[in-house]
Amino acid sequence: MMLINCDLGECLTPSPDVEVMPLIDMANIACGGHAGDDQSMIDTIKLAVKHQVRIGVHPSYADQENFGRISQNLSADKLYELIYSQVAHFQTLCQQHNGKLEYIKPHGALYHDMMHRNDVLKVLCRVINAINPKLDLVVQAGNEMYLKNLENMTNGRFLREVFADRGYIGLNMIARSEKDAVLDDSSAIIEQFWRFNNDKKIKIDTICFHSDNLASVEALKRL
Repeated sequence: MMLINCDLGECLTPSPDVEVMPLIDMANIACGGHAGDDQSMIDTIKLAVKHQVRIGVHPSYADQENFGRISQNLSADKLYELIYSQVAHFQTLCQQHNGKLEYIKPHGALYHDMMHRNDVLKVLCRVINAINPKLDLVVQAGNEMYLKNLENMTNGRFLREVFADRGYIGLNMIARSEKDAVLDDSSAIIEQFWRFNNDKKIKIDTICFHSDNLASVEALKRL
């Protein structure tokens, strides 16, 4: 069975975090880039500890106005500094509140850039090696040729991910700007969950449900 992960700590109103946390295996916690502040991080870390959910940090380009969904062309050093500062600060908060940081999952445009730009993926691996080489990195499932040459760059693992509530053409996600990019029916989301769970042709470790999608929250409850 795939592990279920969810993006949390994003300061949504109303917040789905308390309702969602007991239903998942992995919490990707916003760390200030696209959403979140120290208090939201602390609250979400404590909630994950309470429910024994694996804690991941969810770094992003520094762009709360656009929720981290617009790509930025930063130098490798600037990008490293941006990601490192978010992850290192989040790890400190984890240590202060009895949490253990286990993995990194980039958010939004940073996630998509990681999967299409070798230089961005290498920067994320550099951050992992600097902070804790045993941290796992969540990546998009399906592009094995792209990932294979970099998988030995850390002592952690690449966790292959699919999305329960995003539209796909084959293994390619439909861009958010296009029709049918997001599934808004809980039955369709559940159907896609089981389709991926039963797919033995590609390696999948975890599946994401977005907490800002009410249909995803309903699908989690039903599952």
